[in-house]
Amino acid sequence: MGRKTLEKERDLDPEVRKEYLARLVPLFVEKGMSMHSMDAIVQYLEISKATFYRHFHSRDELFELFIDYIVEKILSSRVFLHNKGLAYEERYLMTFAAILHELGGMGFTLMSDLRYNLLPLWEKVRGTYSVWEKELHTFFKEGIESGYVHDVNPSILAHMIILFFRELMTPEYLQSLKMTLAEAFMETFKIQIRSIVKDPNFSFDSLETRMRSTFPELEKLFKTLG
Repeated sequence: MGRKTLEKERDLDPEVRKEYLARLVPLFVEKGMSMHSMDAIVQYLEISKATFYRHFHSRDELFELFIDYIVEKILSSRVFLHNKGLAYEERYLMTFAAILHELGGMGFTLMSDLRYNLLPLWEKVRGTYSVWEKELHTFFKEGIESGYVHDVNPSILAHMIILFFRELMTPEYLQSLKMTLAEAFMETFKIQIRSIVKDPNFSFDSLETRMRSTFPELEKLFKTLG
């Protein structure tokens, strides 16, 4: 009887749940997710357990919805890749700057916690790679057909880039480079564009300035070791 009553009282308003998830970002970024008990979470949100259970079945459901929230933000970066009002190389830069913005916002503490303690949720984040590989294939195919990109196999090109970014998102590898995530990204971008584009006649400095002005928070990533 009690369970049925609770189910009737559940409030699944996605906007309210999204608000709670957004409020939890600083906590999870700083200390990861797995260490937090239900009591710690409701205390941080300044709500009662009864209020919590009106919106979430359990701590596990909250964790899963939180990662869905992060994944949605990462994939929303596709808006730049599809924006043909921007120069071709700028579409590429701004797409990965947006991804960097979201992943950098997650921080390595949270990413390491997911990787080592919450593997199914880490796999959800990694699942975005297959989406991006398809997007990049289409993007590079467009560049080849327009004569802007060297005539190479777009599938292999997209796969190579995704493989490298998977490695780049490994904390141990980034630490071995002694670079921030943003610095490693910019170096990677420069190598890729010089190799991919037939005749790049743009300024990397102006593109980097554009990236930083669009996502001011990236400045911290340029200054802080990963």
